[in-house]
Amino acid sequence: MICRFEDQQSVLDELLLNGEVSKETRQKLRARAEFEVAKYAADSAMYHGAGQFKVIAGERVAEFKGENGPQTPAVLFSTTNNDPLALNRFKVIEGASPSYNNWCDVDRFLQTMTHLAAAWELNWGKIPYIAIGVKHGNPCGAAVADSLEQTAWRMVKGDTRAIFGGLLMTNFPVTAKVADAMAQAMPDGKARFDGVIAPSFDEDAINTLSRAKGKCRLIVNLALAEDSALLDMIPRFRYVRGGLLAQPAYSFVLNLYGPETIKTGELSGDHARDLVVAWGIGCSSNSNTITIVKNQALIGNGVGQQDRVGAAELAVKRAIDAGHKEELQDAVAYSDSFFPFPDAVEVLINAGIRTIFSTTGSVNDGIIQKLCADRGVILVQLPDSNARGFFGH
Repeated sequence: MICRFEDQQSVLDELLLNGEVSKETRQKLRARAEFEVAKYAADSAMYHGAGQFKVIAGERVAEFKGENGPQTPAVLFSTTNNDPLALNRFKVIEGASPSYNNWCDVDRFLQTMTHLAAAWELNWGKIPYIAIGVKHGNPCGAAVADSLEQTAWRMVKGDTRAIFGGLLMTNFPVTAKVADAMAQAMPDGKARFDGVIAPSFDEDAINTLSRAKGKCRLIVNLALAEDSALLDMIPRFRYVRGGLLAQPAYSFVLNLYGPETIKTGELSGDHARDLVVAWGIGCSSNSNTITIVKNQALIGNGVGQQDRVGAAELAVKRAIDAGHKEELQDAVAYSDSFFPFPDAVEVLINAGIRTIFSTTGSVNDGIIQKLCADRGVILVQLPDSNARGFFGH
């Protein structure tokens, strides 16, 4: 039985060549048919049980090194054939096979890329050139610009220390000039990255980015250029001891001009664009998060902190450590939830921040709003019930 269209040609080729279908092929087709029936039965049980039952069915598509040595082998199971940005659609054209950690980073990349692209499209009707750098799941570089080379260069310049050995992703082809810009942004002028993911690479770009044979992974998916605003709408699952946690996908997209948006002060066009970049980065970083952006480029990302003032202090410190102290003046900061106290806001204002995004929902919202108004700082807010960006707990 052939139950998938993509298997038809290979079966026809085998019949034409050998006059029959091999035992191995028949076994593969038999297993695939049973798998498709099992998926149907699982979905049927879910439907008739009104959500009482859930079975996750996937097809093994890759095996690779695990998160730690003793956890090898790790396996990627594909659960869908319909998503152009599904991880099994990404192909390695140079370098070693991605590890479990690399694939986790690619998944996080796609959260940042698609949310930022979707918000830009919602607010300004187009998708810009976007480049992102990730280390251990969190963006350490990101930029939006009018030219491919400038976007790539400014992304790497966001934090050259953190991006060393990290992964990069673009929604545009990596040409020789783009690859040179990535390399020249590093202090020693060399492309010292663990991998680059893009719609395509030209031959000179491959030569520039390959630090040494097998060291820099180059991974392609044409859909990055065509579908970079395509949000993942499939419910999210997470293994916990003895079962699974499940929740809807994070699908909120920031609308700066929607009816629920509260603005204390007048938001300029430049600050609006910076704020969308900061939101796209911060809402897909480990909370608690404070993200600082200037001129549509990330300059400081304070992620994974237990308190919001600590996240603010870390974001400012990372910006200064990365050489962006002067750029903090008149920069934009994003908070992934409301400020429970004014201390984190004061840290940001004292550092030079002049536009802040947060949600509402704190008993101290009035104090925060008055503090910003008194200090001449623009405050943009949406309800926490809609706009909270907690991620990666």
